[in-house]
Amino acid sequence: MGFLIGIDVGTSNVKAVLFDKEGHEKKVAMRKNAPLHLGDSKVEQDMNVLWDKVLSCLKEVLEFAKVNKILGIGLTGQGEGCWLVDKEGKPISQSLLWSDGRAKGLVDKIVDNKDLYNTIYSHTGTPPLTGTALTLLMWSKENRPEILEKADKIMFAKDWIRYKLTGEIALESSDAGTSLLNIDTLKFEESLFDKVGLSEYKHLISSVNKSYEIAGNLTPEVANVLNLPEETPVSYGALDVIATTMGVGAIHPGDICTILGTTCATNIVTDVIEAGKENSRFEKHILDNMYVDLKPTMSGTTNIDWLFQTVAKDLSYQEVDENLITLPPVPTGVIYHPYLSTAGERSPFYDSNARSSFFGLNNRTDRFSMIKSVYEGIGFSIRDCLEYANVNENSVIYLAGGGAASKAWKQIIADITGLTIVVLEGTEFAAKGSVMGMAVTLGLYETFEDATRSMTHANEIYHPINENAVIYNEFYGLYKTLRNGYTDLWAERTKILEKLNRGE
Repeated sequence: MGFLIGIDVGTSNVKAVLFDKEGHEKKVAMRKNAPLHLGDSKVEQDMNVLWDKVLSCLKEVLEFAKVNKILGIGLTGQGEGCWLVDKEGKPISQSLLWSDGRAKGLVDKIVDNKDLYNTIYSHTGTPPLTGTALTLLMWSKENRPEILEKADKIMFAKDWIRYKLTGEIALESSDAGTSLLNIDTLKFEESLFDKVGLSEYKHLISSVNKSYEIAGNLTPEVANVLNLPEETPVSYGALDVIATTMGVGAIHPGDICTILGTTCATNIVTDVIEAGKENSRFEKHILDNMYVDLKPTMSGTTNIDWLFQTVAKDLSYQEVDENLITLPPVPTGVIYHPYLSTAGERSPFYDSNARSSFFGLNNRTDRFSMIKSVYEGIGFSIRDCLEYANVNENSVIYLAGGGAASKAWKQIIADITGLTIVVLEGTEFAAKGSVMGMAVTLGLYETFEDATRSMTHANEIYHPINENAVIYNEFYGLYKTLRNGYTDLWAERTKILEKLNRGE
């Protein structure tokens, strides 16, 4: 018997997952690697600590696999941020993460400069955001030029791990395509570096490859540490939201994958892109000639984490789930907007000032009404993300991420969106997507369609309950009206806080 290993370099956790050739999870090894929140919206990670934890996870799954052959290692991970190494391949500083908000002022300036904003958006398919590699390179030139002067190459999280495994420095299209490549040609957009004042840093960009291709084999040192053959193949890998889209089997135009994770990312598969189209963000799918219209919010299950640290801190997830199932939609008229990140929101709209709020609290509002409003708020956000995408009433949402364990939440999302929810066997869909692509390259399956048929297995299906959907439809209109109306209020709040911080 042979196994495949998928490495998932997440924002808060790193994992190595052992799969059989039919896509069943045989062993999951996880290590926490919480981001370092350094104040003023700065979020970083230690790259060497990250590698040590990945190595520890690999050792654990290999101990479980024992003498069984490892057919290959696939890679996926958190996207964007700024991961820089010098000519010796050593980190110059801690990595700046996708959730880092230090470049807020710079992004605000770009947004005000319509020509520059449109140039970035139309070339890359992604609007300027605080945590993208392009934005953080621009910010670094202004604020830490000494770091850029030492830098030889820029990477992304899974590229760093691949380099440590194989010794090969390279990029791949789904990660690099977010802000460094022309989304149409998938080639480095050198003219964009000229436009944004980064001409002298073009050398930071290495070769760009397809995610499912084999990048190389293990270095002798790593092979010895892991007790694996040096010829063990390692793929280039893909951005985690793209790998997850593949891992749930969303490979046809119109398929939807929603990830209830740290970021609640809703991904719509498409074979047609319109770079620069309002409310869109296009990324490269693992499949050739296929893309993903990506709608990644800044805060997904972090809202639920906050909820259990405050409002529901003495309750278990099961207790909450059992109670939510018994409650009607929006039980006391409370609406929650899930914009919890200090960096604001990025999808389906960009506003660095956006913040969470409860609307409609009253003397009938009890704790479970507030709790349900948070779950519903994320459901409304998912619908908000789908509003401008190419979906219809026959579209299906494949649900992934830790939040997919909640039965109440799955039904809430079905009712709010009016779409059927499909939940598959397993939990590690990003890691699975990384090995599914590689399985085709290795010849285990002839086509991606074959791999999807054989390696994904449906477990649960949730259909919208009509009477609930009618109620949610009414409240969704109010949710959107409030969201649009908060814009000036969020900005005013920021001005007040900035004034107070200046001591005025």
